[in-house]
Amino acid sequence: MHLTWDLTFFFENSAAFYKKMEDIKQMICILEEGKDSCLDDKSLLELLNKREEIKEQTNNILIYGSLRYYKNIKDEECIELKRVAETFHNEINLRLGFVNQKILDLGQEQIVAFIQKNKDLQIYEQSLSNLFRMQEHVQNEEINKKINENCDLINEQLSNYNAKLRDINYGEIEIDGKKQEITASTFAKYMASRDRETRKQTYFTVNQSFKESEEEFATILNDIYGYRIENAKLEQYQSILEKALYEENIDPKIISSLIEAVHRKKYLMQEYLKLKAEFLEIDDPHLYDFGVTLDSDLKTKYTISEAIEIIKEALKPLGEKYLQVVDILLDGHIDAEADEDKHQSITFSWNTYSFMNFRGAYGDLKNMIHEIGHIVHYYFSKENLPFLYEDSTIFVAEIASTINEILLNRYLLKNAKTKEEKIFYLSKGIENYFTYVFKQTMYTEFENELYEEKQSNDLTSSLLSKKYGEIIKKYYGDVVSYDEIANIEWTRLGHLYRWSYYPYKYATGLLIASSAVHFLLDEKTVNIENYLKFLSSGSSLYPLELLKILSIDLTNPDIIEYGFDILEENIQELKKLLKK
Repeated sequence: MHLTWDLTFFFENSAAFYKKMEDIKQMICILEEGKDSCLDDKSLLELLNKREEIKEQTNNILIYGSLRYYKNIKDEECIELKRVAETFHNEINLRLGFVNQKILDLGQEQIVAFIQKNKDLQIYEQSLSNLFRMQEHVQNEEINKKINENCDLINEQLSNYNAKLRDINYGEIEIDGKKQEITASTFAKYMASRDRETRKQTYFTVNQSFKESEEEFATILNDIYGYRIENAKLEQYQSILEKALYEENIDPKIISSLIEAVHRKKYLMQEYLKLKAEFLEIDDPHLYDFGVTLDSDLKTKYTISEAIEIIKEALKPLGEKYLQVVDILLDGHIDAEADEDKHQSITFSWNTYSFMNFRGAYGDLKNMIHEIGHIVHYYFSKENLPFLYEDSTIFVAEIASTINEILLNRYLLKNAKTKEEKIFYLSKGIENYFTYVFKQTMYTEFENELYEEKQSNDLTSSLLSKKYGEIIKKYYGDVVSYDEIANIEWTRLGHLYRWSYYPYKYATGLLIASSAVHFLLDEKTVNIENYLKFLSSGSSLYPLELLKILSIDLTNPDIIEYGFDILEENIQELKKLLKK
């Protein structure tokens, strides 16, 4: 089976892409003609309908231009498509700003009266209520223009960052007397090698390559953070964190509670890393030692067809309707074929489209089922909701994808035929906590510190390295010996550049997903129909309200604690297996 995108859903070709941009410009010009007109319930409905039509088509422009780029990052036409799409998207959003201002000028009482009078407006009730909740952060046209200019500058720096990643020389290592080039696509393979010297060479060589460009990486990050902070202030937020959480209506206590919980429970991950070092017979473990899997040379290689078969079996507990959507999306919505022209260092989903380079490793299998979780989630919401609500928040989306990962590991562990297989799959479940909860919380705390530092100082390469060195020692403790070159790893943390406060959503996603799977399959207190309802709800409710469909109240600290209970049980089970 071949998995590649069919983007003709959006546009047949680049010419159609540019033609649609011209059409949208005409549509918005017509919309702007009524900029100063008075609104009643009917004209409000017409205005909102037309705005959503423009936003949906503009979103398609952005998706198509971006996907074409990630498909071929070396092609000048594709690079230009992405740049044009991002600029156009920002421009249209800026011009549509007058709609929100007209609504706010009318006042919430009048809008509520319109909704009561005209039932067709009820679909917009949640959105309009949220607009008034956000009212103090909605700015006038002049300020929005400055915010938009900053967004363009951020995108420009992100383009610079992507160009740096594309062009950076990872260097060479020597294996069995032969020189081997390291690339973005082979880096993980070498870091997972059972030969310690290969791992060490790879780690030092790649980090040294990034260190040679540390000043440029620091400048890019410093500028991006500066523009983000300025925009947050222009929008009347006290901090980037407040802005990120307020937009999703999430209690800031969730972040502090998560960090505090991980601090309390980090001994569990440190205990696992010690177990891993003992298994690998390493007396003095370094950070480059933990990419090795506990597989006893177990060969775990999958073709794409084998991966899809495993994924379908693993997802059977979610029911026939879920699997039917998986089949639909396997046809033209997943671009998984490995290709050196594609972006090598990221895996993502957008709308109902997923992107990765599948090379047959367990990690690729895990990434595929994770991304399928995202696009099935979007598909259900898109099928049941208008464009306005079809895209869920990332906070919620990471739960849907992580549930799939947990189901994969459950399936593989249940069907393991040997002790070695059981050790491998059990350790992979624990590694999820290491990657998603432990490390992502560490990155969140690091990001917190950087935004705080940027308030008064530039983020220089020396400052960034110092801060990163401090945070890894805080989390890993005395489990490892530290190499100075480890401090440069901040240059390779793409989420720091691309998004604000993304990593914590992986952490909460896994902890919540663990509870959700337990409720669905073990206690059976949540049925599959409720889960599909959750997937079909997009952003029609606030995230914490959506979780209640799954009987999860995230303000209850027991939910987070329960996730750690599962981790502790898995570590104890692994200990038993390793002693047999």
